[in-house]
Amino acid sequence: MTFGKGTLLRQHSPYLRKASDRHARILDVAERNSVIEGLPKFSRQMKQKVSRKLKRLSAR
Repeated sequence: MTFGKGTLLRQHSPYLRKASDRHARILDVAERNSVIEGLPKFSRQMKQKVSRKLKRLSAR
């Protein structure tokens, strides 16, 4: 088995195919995990900043 050479997860999961839905899920999970660790919820500015970075990363 060769790791990193197969099909991308987002190609297999219909929930991850659309970039905007995928980014929203990533933000949601990151925020929930942060709250579990005792950090405050993300501010609107933080969500916007992370969303912009995710869009740049997915464009590569």
